[in-house]
Amino acid sequence: MSVRNAVLPRCTPTVMGLPTTWLQASTALLMLIAILANTGHADDQLRKSASWQWPDAQLYAEHLRSYLDQRQVDEPLLAQVEEYWLGSQQAAKGPELLDRLLVAAAMIEPRIEELHSRLQDPALRPTHPRDLDWLTSDVPGWMQDTIRLACGRAFAQRRLYDEALETLGGLDVGQVCDPASLIFYRATCEHHLLKQAECLQNIELLLEREDELPARYAQLAMLMQADIQPLEADSLDEVSRLMNDVQRRLDLGRAGTRVRDEEQQIVDKLDKLIDQIEQQMQQQQPQPSDPSGNPKQGQTQPMEDSQIAGGTGPGDVDKKEMEQRAGWGNLPAAERQEALQRLTQDLPSHYRGLIQGYFRQLAKEE
Repeated sequence: MSVRNAVLPRCTPTVMGLPTTWLQASTALLMLIAILANTGHADDQLRKSASWQWPDAQLYAEHLRSYLDQRQVDEPLLAQVEEYWLGSQQAAKGPELLDRLLVAAAMIEPRIEELHSRLQDPALRPTHPRDLDWLTSDVPGWMQDTIRLACGRAFAQRRLYDEALETLGGLDVGQVCDPASLIFYRATCEHHLLKQAECLQNIELLLEREDELPARYAQLAMLMQADIQPLEADSLDEVSRLMNDVQRRLDLGRAGTRVRDEEQQIVDKLDKLIDQIEQQMQQQQPQPSDPSGNPKQGQTQPMEDSQIAGGTGPGDVDKKEMEQRAGWGNLPAAERQEALQRLTQDLPSHYRGLIQGYFRQLAKEE
């Protein structure tokens, strides 16, 4: 066989002794690794774009050491504090950092220890920071913020939402040891006090670091968001929440101006809702007519063409006793029950009792 007609073996091109297919595969693998690395870097950049940051626990360790030097504590106490917090717990953050920092401060300052004991007892009302005059003179600013945050949290946990908001109101998210707790408890108080816009704003702020939050904070924040977002003004839902808030205040032994104002809001909103329901019922009622299909005598129809209407009349109207509330309390029991059923037939079942109780109260007042 001639050389010209011979079949030569197919050779694979090589570069530096390696097949090009291997080089292509290696190049693709390196590109994939680079893409994954860049993706992780992008995730880190998104995480860093949150408008608030976790504070550096090491910074608070330095603050605590300075406070120990300022107080000139003895060696045994210094060793005890360092063993408790300054050693292996420097990486703590969030509520854990707040609690450990407060306990460490309580070990140094007897007045903080007394305050901490009070905060730990659910049966005791937390001391309001405005009643702690020594906070402004003997305690550094970072510890004042820590104590105020702990007091505000305790107020919120005891359903004292007005006091909690007042206590937490002056704190800066960028200056406290636990910004997550500050934002979370502000949102909790605003949720219960029906401050819808403020609550949603704080929840959105908190969830900027959803993956880094304590699980209970993230879950409760999303539940509060889903609960208060659809709330509409002057709705039965709002009335029901106002009633719950009045009940909470009465349970706490409060019956002052705030409770009376909320009770008046409830009555006004119920009156408005009842008027709306009555108007809807009147619009749905068909006009009576005779067998021929024409409106009964006394019923009028609009004029087909605009013109000056004739006819005269004495101009007298029937007198109506407005103060008697249409004689509601004087209706026979059967008619009153029928009216209540018609009024509440299109409402959710858990609102019917609310409306019926309102009318029963009217009957008692009559």
